[in-house]
Amino acid sequence: MKSYDIIFIHPPRTLKHNYGKKARFIRGSYLFIPMGVFAIADLLEREGFGVKIINYPLEQFLDINWSLKDYLKSINFDICGIDLHWIHNSHAVIEIAKIVKSVNSNVKIILGGLSASYYRNDILKYFKEIDAIISGDGETPFLQYIQKVNHNKLLDSVPNLSYQDSSKHIKENPISYVAKTLDDLNFTNFSLLKNAKYYFENSRKMMGISGVIPIGRGCRFNCPLCGGGQRAQQLLAGRNNVVLRSPEKVIEDINNVLNKFKVPSIFFGHGAYPSNLKYWEQILKLLQKENLDIGGDLEIWRLPFPKEMWKMFSKTFTRRDSSISISPRTTSHRVHQKIAKICDPTFNFPLNQIKDTIKNANLNLTKLRIWLTMGYPFQSFIDVMKDFIFASKCILKYGKSNFKPITIMNEAYYIFPGSPAHESPESFGIKLKYNSFLEVVEAFKKAKKSYFYNVINYKKRFITGTNIQNLNTLFLIHAAPLFLTSSLKFTKTMDE
Repeated sequence: MKSYDIIFIHPPRTLKHNYGKKARFIRGSYLFIPMGVFAIADLLEREGFGVKIINYPLEQFLDINWSLKDYLKSINFDICGIDLHWIHNSHAVIEIAKIVKSVNSNVKIILGGLSASYYRNDILKYFKEIDAIISGDGETPFLQYIQKVNHNKLLDSVPNLSYQDSSKHIKENPISYVAKTLDDLNFTNFSLLKNAKYYFENSRKMMGISGVIPIGRGCRFNCPLCGGGQRAQQLLAGRNNVVLRSPEKVIEDINNVLNKFKVPSIFFGHGAYPSNLKYWEQILKLLQKENLDIGGDLEIWRLPFPKEMWKMFSKTFTRRDSSISISPRTTSHRVHQKIAKICDPTFNFPLNQIKDTIKNANLNLTKLRIWLTMGYPFQSFIDVMKDFIFASKCILKYGKSNFKPITIMNEAYYIFPGSPAHESPESFGIKLKYNSFLEVVEAFKKAKKSYFYNVINYKKRFITGTNIQNLNTLFLIHAAPLFLTSSLKFTKTMDE
């Protein structure tokens, strides 16, 4: 029987029995493990601890009869870390914690991630299976927690830690650890991941992107529904600035991944925006020197994205497996202006700049994904119709062409905890449906499996969550001619 000091379990979106049978078709299962888990696991191994990472959705994908309980019975371990970064994993996290405790009631269970950070008091109050929660950056706090537990010492000096003391009172230590540099962390020690080979082989099949490489932590912006923006990072992680890894470290990670796994593309875990374009230029130039046969997936967080950057991107990466994404969420300038006044003056995606983005994508033969959301805050039915018209024009121009692969994607959005709209819903003309973690867990417990996330936690004055879901489904069907455009045929033609 194998023994580990610490195991990490990445939860699926749901633990329903027939999950595995449909896993390969469900992006919403969320196969991706937050990259911070790898950094923590590697640090612990370097400190002499035995560590293993288990990806629950991957294991069920590989074997529909796989049982977490049976696997846990086959190993020894003392501490279990479970990531609750994405709110969609809320129900599964609690169920996994119950499974772990049923196997060994003495195991310490610790959660981490932005969603766990936000709901730390609720979680510790209502779910006795959880022993502790780390808020924000977790490397040093996790190490100190283990050292204290192993020597039966008090936990009051462990930074960022919330926990129940011996009297079952909830204690919350200050968020005093914020990583000032990421270059001393290792995000690519995939030897610690069970079935790592299949993780990379199947990520693109299930998620549409593969080979995630962390670029930095923090954010300069405050998108209305995002729980990872500047204000949320300050609240949940004590982070006041953006810290980016050195370009050399990023290239080193890419080479490490390519040397071990067949990865068609690299998804960069930080977007491009005007103030960091010089940084992206450095990365692209270094990659060109490496002359790697690899695709790239990059997000544009704020416009403009200059012609020169498009040229560099298309020159650096293979067309077949590359994409650039942008998320204006609506084409309505009126909506953007309202949001800019409330939470982020940079939240501005003029239609002419979106059209320039489409033009540059086509000139450089690069796949472009434009993300919209029906039922966005301040969006009227007229705005919705304008977005439908925008999609229709794109369909007429690009829908039947294999040479202009423009895709308009959309999804019903969950307003993430810590986001501006979540913290001040009335300012955005919305009403939240769930106000406690208990309600969140129950909502995701009842959620159906789908390609996208299908839990909507808000309603607008004249539109319910169900109507928001229906509008997004209708829009998805409407934009299908763009989504189904054959990018493969396009790339073959261009390569020939």
